[in-house]
Amino acid sequence: MGTPEFPTRELVSELVPHKDKMLLLDRVNSHDLDEITIETEVDIHKDCMFFKEDLQGVPSYVAFEYMAQSISALSGIYGRSLGQKPKEGFIMSVSNCKMAVPVFKAGDVVRIRVHQTMRVDMAVTFEGKVFVGDNLAVSASLCTVEVDDPMSILKMN
Repeated sequence: MGTPEFPTRELVSELVPHKDKMLLLDRVNSHDLDEITIETEVDIHKDCMFFKEDLQGVPSYVAFEYMAQSISALSGIYGRSLGQKPKEGFIMSVSNCKMAVPVFKAGDVVRIRVHQTMRVDMAVTFEGKVFVGDNLAVSASLCTVEVDDPMSILKMN
């Protein structure tokens, strides 16, 4: 693997609306705006936001947020290419979920790949895969919605 495109949390934070402890991604390894894909990584350690001492790791269901933030980073990269700030988005549904591991253990480097499979207006579907080493740990489809004004979604009747 080559040098990460956005190798620090500080650089990743410029792509997403998540800040401080809620920024879970450690780096963006690569992206392709033509193929609409991104690969990111998270280092698992005791200072991670969702680290559970009794598990000595992060529950694998947190992979959905890793996927969501990876999608957000991809959106941020696309927006940056147009001179725009990152848009906010919401996960509307998760389907076809498969979890091969219950926990990402301390010391693991979790690699996240997401790929856009469909877009209809603001609704976008992605396939996400999460790996520990070369082993597939979690996979799912995420249906998301991307908005300019998140309050507009909350005010809908």
